[in-house]
Amino acid sequence: MSAPAADKTPPTKVNPPASGLGSSGAYQGIPDGLVDIDEIDVAFVDVGDGPTNPYLRNIYPGAALIATGLSLHGLRSGSLSKSGAIAAWIVGYGHLANPLKLFGTTLIAFYLLGSRATKVDADIKATLEDGPDPAKPGGNRDWVQVLSNSLPSLTLALLYRLTCWDAPRPLLMWDLPRRIIFATLGHFATCMGDTLASELGILSPDKPTHILTGRTVPPGTNGGISAYGLGASALGGLIMGAVMLVDLSIEDMAIRRVPPQWGSWALLGWGTMAGFCGSLLDSIIGGALQQTLYSTVDSKVLTDFSERDPLEPGLVTIGPGKNWLSNSAVNLITSSIMAVAGWNVGGW
Repeated sequence: MSAPAADKTPPTKVNPPASGLGSSGAYQGIPDGLVDIDEIDVAFVDVGDGPTNPYLRNIYPGAALIATGLSLHGLRSGSLSKSGAIAAWIVGYGHLANPLKLFGTTLIAFYLLGSRATKVDADIKATLEDGPDPAKPGGNRDWVQVLSNSLPSLTLALLYRLTCWDAPRPLLMWDLPRRIIFATLGHFATCMGDTLASELGILSPDKPTHILTGRTVPPGTNGGISAYGLGASALGGLIMGAVMLVDLSIEDMAIRRVPPQWGSWALLGWGTMAGFCGSLLDSIIGGALQQTLYSTVDSKVLTDFSERDPLEPGLVTIGPGKNWLSNSAVNLITSSIMAVAGWNVGGW
């Protein structure tokens, strides 16, 4: 940017209307003395009255190709139904078609790790829960299940594309980009933590305890927690934080000048906390508002995928949960709450 004219007129800061960095002209979210603003390369562009966001016109063919591959893989492997595959394509494209690849990278990492966790000791889990075979033709997850685990992050990815396309670097030193990133991490850490708690926690050698009653319950019971499962939740959140840290270190080289309490420590710490707290919140909501049916005939907990008649003989209700919410609804509520929490954490 050219130097201002040498006159007595005070320099004027140009604020791109779509940047989301604040209409007051102030750089939001940078604590005084934390970083020398003169060392950060910031370029503002006078866009006049024309289009301000070139990325809105970009169709991102690479993103469409990757989203197509992932959705077809899910459909062919049996993990997605047809409606689930369509929803997965929309979600995948919405995350990947972005000037910041962080959203797509984190989504893919979540998908790959979650799929891997589902296959761990699947034969043992099949003896504890009643539901369709993960490899069953026609798929398991429909569009509702897909969106329940992705709608908050999809919304945040679109928000970034619309408002932060010209955000200066390092991103974590600016208010709106930082809020969006931490909110996205809150969502993915919660989803990853819940996935690992469900898929690995159920394999705990110790039976879980119901979070509301304190009583021992069968593995797979809504509201059941164990040290093994909570540890897996924290690990899942930590992994998501690490994925974001690695991605930002590649995409945003200026992050290396960000103090650890705003960069690496913040991402890893918030990811771990969101995974752990999100799992606890999921257990509380699920334990109170999800019904758990247990078969005394074959000692299995019926999942949302179970095709058995809930009125068949031998089925009993475990725990105080009401039959008000499905597992998908609990996931959406929990991840949305933790995304809002991440938005506020990013504003500190």
